[in-house]
Amino acid sequence: MRAQLCAALATLKMGLDILAKEHVAVDRLLGHGGFFKTPEAGQRLMAAAAGAPVSVMETAGEGGPWGMALLAAYLVRHQPGQSLEDYLDHQVFAGQKVVTLPPRAED
Repeated sequence: MRAQLCAALATLKMGLDILAKEHVAVDRLLGHGGFFKTPEAGQRLMAAAAGAPVSVMETAGEGGPWGMALLAAYLVRHQPGQSLEDYLDHQVFAGQKVVTLPPRAED
């Protein structure tokens, strides 16, 4: 199972390595989708692959259709000039429990 999870992260790792060569720093990733339905498993390995902490919210196990619904809600409900980031932080995710795991050398 570990090999399958790591294989799923291979292209993310390659992309992050390219960004690192361009001096783009990743402070934290926010995990979303079925990869995070089992607590800690995917999150720990993603943190190791990214070399950065990975946070997940209670809704992390919901996948693409839920994300598309959030984008549609933003389109209809956001205030003039309100960024997607601000809308998500204050209208959607405010008060959500967040669990953050740092990368570990053993992973």
